[in-house]
Amino acid sequence: MITESLKQKIDRGREGKNQGLSIGLEKLESVIDGVTQSTYTLIYSGTGCGKTTLALFSYIYYPLKYHLEDGLYRASIFSLEMDADILYAKLMLLYLYDTYGIDMSVKELLSRKKNFILTDELYDIVKKGFEWLDKVEKVVTIYDGNCNANFVYKCIMEEVKSRGTFKEVGKRKIYIPDNPDLIHVVMIDHMSLLRPSEGRTVKGEIDETSSYLVTLRNKCGISPLVIMQINRDASSMDRRKANLNNLTLNDIKDSGNPAQDCEVALSLFNPHREELATYHKWNIKELEDRFRSITVRKTRYDESEKEIGCFFWGHNGYFKEIPKGDEIFDYSKYKRLDFEEDEKKEEDNESSNLNFTM
Repeated sequence: MITESLKQKIDRGREGKNQGLSIGLEKLESVIDGVTQSTYTLIYSGTGCGKTTLALFSYIYYPLKYHLEDGLYRASIFSLEMDADILYAKLMLLYLYDTYGIDMSVKELLSRKKNFILTDELYDIVKKGFEWLDKVEKVVTIYDGNCNANFVYKCIMEEVKSRGTFKEVGKRKIYIPDNPDLIHVVMIDHMSLLRPSEGRTVKGEIDETSSYLVTLRNKCGISPLVIMQINRDASSMDRRKANLNNLTLNDIKDSGNPAQDCEVALSLFNPHREELATYHKWNIKELEDRFRSITVRKTRYDESEKEIGCFFWGHNGYFKEIPKGDEIFDYSKYKRLDFEEDEKKEEDNESSNLNFTM
């Protein structure tokens, strides 16, 4: 039976059905394979570094961008820090930028920014964003109240039962999905905000939730995505003196079990917050808060400890990969969200010069 199961997975791979969905970051995708079925992913960082934003950009928005209506993707989000309206607003901002070139913040979208009111012209474009969100709501379910491990398990079991059946095969109980190609991301943001059941600590609740996620991954093929905080001393002066600036799996707050249970662990680091002038040859003094380092701390199917530099635009939550620090000679263009336009012009100029020389 196990041999036949492995053969089926190999055959699916030969048909291209084991390929992951794009996360919008090609270098990172080449290491972790994108959003894949039955893959448990952990993203962790300090407060305010953008871990939720990275999760929304790469694991929610980008798959929706290309697979909103083809039946290959859905997501369940347990948003314990952010209410559903703000989460949808963040997704809409990414859509508006990609589709209409409109770069807005949540404060501007809600007219909370001082001396700013959304104009009629912008509001007409925002209404088109609502047409997109209407489709998103059909494949994304958001739970934005208090919850614990049992609630998470109950909700996901109800969802998977609505899209498949459980069947007894010998002594095993197997799940047969209606759509075996579906990738179902289950995101929890963030694990430390789970409400402990009676008699449990926060760590106990996190551990129980992670255990349930592993069970649901193995039996039903879900792809858990959990967000976690780091300990306060992860950026202590002693560590900085020892040149230990980036994060390790040991820095995760409250519990180490998700780090053990996951297939992929990503740390997100903001050197500007740590007042570093340079970081791994990137000029942080120039890039300032627009730089983030994403490090693959764990992957079971490839080499880990790969670090990728990204431009981060907190205004609307967009991430874009940039070259290695020693490959950047002009930092001015990496201070704008549309820096690819400069890169394309440079490539076109180089091509024109080459043709002229020939």
